[in-house]
Amino acid sequence: MQVLPNLTTHGCIATVLVIRDDVRQLASSTQYLTMKGASMNSAPISRRPILIGSDIFERTGKTANHPMAWPKTAPTLALIRQLAWHDPDTYVEGVKPLPQRLRMFHDPDYVDAALDAETQQSVSASVRQKYGLGHRDTPLFKGVIDRAAMACGVAIKAAHLLTDRKAGGGIVHSPLGGAHHVHRAYAAGFGYFNDLVIGILALRDRGIGKIAYVDLDAHHGDGVETAFAFDKSVLTLSVHQQHCWPHTGLECDPAYGVYNFPVPPDFNDTEMAALMHKAICPILNDFAPEVIVVQAGADSLAQDAMMDLSLSNQAYFDAIRALIPIAPRLWVTGGGGYNPWAVARCWAGIWCVLNDQNPADQPPFPDTARIINQIRQWGDLPDAEPDWGAHLVDKPNPGPVRDAITQLLRGVSSP
Repeated sequence: MQVLPNLTTHGCIATVLVIRDDVRQLASSTQYLTMKGASMNSAPISRRPILIGSDIFERTGKTANHPMAWPKTAPTLALIRQLAWHDPDTYVEGVKPLPQRLRMFHDPDYVDAALDAETQQSVSASVRQKYGLGHRDTPLFKGVIDRAAMACGVAIKAAHLLTDRKAGGGIVHSPLGGAHHVHRAYAAGFGYFNDLVIGILALRDRGIGKIAYVDLDAHHGDGVETAFAFDKSVLTLSVHQQHCWPHTGLECDPAYGVYNFPVPPDFNDTEMAALMHKAICPILNDFAPEVIVVQAGADSLAQDAMMDLSLSNQAYFDAIRALIPIAPRLWVTGGGGYNPWAVARCWAGIWCVLNDQNPADQPPFPDTARIINQIRQWGDLPDAEPDWGAHLVDKPNPGPVRDAITQLLRGVSSP
């Protein structure tokens, strides 16, 4: 992909792209899905949130001290089940999709290679090089690819719930998934199948016309952006740490609905609020999406040792609150996050916000010992805060709005 800078569109650098053949084919296939279904109207749907999960995250194998094996989803669901007001009737168990549903985005040969890798628990050198399977950030251990496939099944279920009035799902929370780095035929970034792209395509297949994708993970959502970079009906927006892997997401192209906010280290709550209310929300309001998909990777939290951002989970809660009224449908997923204690509280708190509950009002959890032991058994992880089960909310982390953020606000506007 070649980038030609120095062209501006509404104050934002317009990225002129030389389209690779595989991306052209993908753009054509997503356009076909748009033409296939008429645009959904925006008539109100019941706003009762639906929680989707799977017990596969409690019973898959692990590899020694690898972030892919660290528990995030299971402790999150365990915390949610202990919320004082939680209604078990809002929970839906995910179903793993048939292989052909994975092929709605992924190359068929890649899908076959990934499923074979799960069965064999090994890959040849040529398969590793061609498809990215079995590298350090895409390790092979029992259940890991089945888990990725399950996340795609959950994504498809989310699309069905959001477009089926009888199911009553205007808001869906699926804390598993969020593999935003995976490409059509290449595993990357702790991901094997791109459940986000598959979920967006499933929404399109069910008649949704305009979709906004908002990525709060500390890393750029390159796989999702690449999938829809030439599709004007899907807006992609990513807030991520600058100068870190995958070293993309530096440009915007408002004409095609591509927005990127590369932020500096020590990104604080005040700066996040400024981006949300002065840039992100206005862009989304102008676009008027029928669905907003939020990848809520929690590695932007200050407690995350792998990254250098400094958000409290209150910044995440405020961001979700700001997004809820913009579209009649909202789907929130998980993503990155490498402090499982912080991740579980963040994602459980998001479930509170989606239900119009204040995470700060949650009383101490009645039984956290089992959850703490569940997390600790996975190896050499950071210790929990002494009062980890007493509350969901971090102390806020306000700060100055630095020049780097001011420049982002000046440089980006909607088309």
